[in-house]
Amino acid sequence: MNTISVTVDQPSNAKMLAEWLKNIRFVKEVDVKIDTSAKKGNAGEIMRMIDAMKSKSLLAEIEDPVAYQRQLRDEWEGR
Repeated sequence: MNTISVTVDQPSNAKMLAEWLKNIRFVKEVDVKIDTSAKKGNAGEIMRMIDAMKSKSLLAEIEDPVAYQRQLRDEWEGR
């Protein structure tokens, strides 16, 4: 097995790169080490929120997507 080490500037970039690498068929393992002492900006916070939302079924309660979209459009027309 061969190993490649990559250093990126932002934690969000490290996570994005790791996701890309996981989708390559010949990549066997991806190990991400995040430097927690680095300055955290808005992008990192947004990525954490998106990751938290991925595990939830936010629109699972919608039974009829077409009716739901129609209701949203009608709501915006009234404003």
